[in-house]
Amino acid sequence: MDSGFPHILQKELSCFICLNFMMDPVTISCGHSFCRPCVCLTWEEAQIPARCPVCREPSRREDFKTNIHLKNLVSIARQASLQQFFDSEEGMCGTHKKMKKIFCEENQSLLCVHCSDSPEHEAHRHRSISVAAEDYREELVKKMRLLWEKIQENKKNLNEESRIITQWMVNRSVRNLDIHQRAKKKFRTDCDWNIMFFPTVEISFDNEITNYVMLLGHVRRLMFGQDNQDTSPHSDDISDYFAAWGDQNFTSGKHYWELEVNDSWDWALGVCKDSSIRKKGTLIGSEDIFLLLCMKEDNHYRILTTSPMFPHYVEKPMSRVGVFLDFENGSVSFVNVAKSSLIHCNVPTQFTSPLNPFFCLGPL
Repeated sequence: MDSGFPHILQKELSCFICLNFMMDPVTISCGHSFCRPCVCLTWEEAQIPARCPVCREPSRREDFKTNIHLKNLVSIARQASLQQFFDSEEGMCGTHKKMKKIFCEENQSLLCVHCSDSPEHEAHRHRSISVAAEDYREELVKKMRLLWEKIQENKKNLNEESRIITQWMVNRSVRNLDIHQRAKKKFRTDCDWNIMFFPTVEISFDNEITNYVMLLGHVRRLMFGQDNQDTSPHSDDISDYFAAWGDQNFTSGKHYWELEVNDSWDWALGVCKDSSIRKKGTLIGSEDIFLLLCMKEDNHYRILTTSPMFPHYVEKPMSRVGVFLDFENGSVSFVNVAKSSLIHCNVPTQFTSPLNPFFCLGPL
């Protein structure tokens, strides 16, 4: 754009983004006008809501219509600017000193009338510069608009594909969850049938009361509590914790039994090796000890299992707890009988020795 063109008019008809005369001018909601390609490309990378590049006012993204009045004014300004080019030294033919008003299509050059009639150019297709410039400008605008529409269509297709993929992933997650729930329900049903058809295990315990030290060698019952050196085998001040394990042991088969725990604060039940009970030792840290433990801490309970020790964030069983031993499978399962729900089943292992039923009751 020539500096001789009236500066104020030149500024008003120029795009704020590209600083050239506006091409296919559009006016946005705030009233400012820009080239259509410029504002579209600028807003392509902009955050939502899009803002006017001049006043920063939020503006709607929409299919803008060409501002015909402004387009005509820009066309007039271009013609005036072109005339200034013709009158300049740059617009004069150096050979014939005539204005270069003709555009040669073949070699894309500006010619004067005499040059266009020369043998070099006479067979070429010629047009006036103003007509050629306007035609090329319109063709460029058309291609840019088609390209913009193609970009928008591709974005729409990508968004739709993303939506379909997201929906597919959600459906797959729901389907997997449903499969998991049905498998869990089937497992519970199988456990219920196993419980119904397995014979009740008769577990007998020695009822002789003795203290912690005396029981280790010859009885199958254990008192848990703080060590009190003044406690004798015949003392009435016995710990509130009582533990016992069955006289008989299991070496094969499937077995199920239940224990009432609703009146106890702390309790533990499961299976263990008889040889696991050692003087001044601990049941919890021994091998082949598969227990479900409930311990009261302040106003809440903790549910844990052993082998290895692991916390479970489940509701405390309020009445009976069932123990299901599958010796060949190497598994011990604990069931909340009232809710018919599985609390825990250990990872199948290989039992290397006979197992005895075990339980421990805390304060009643």
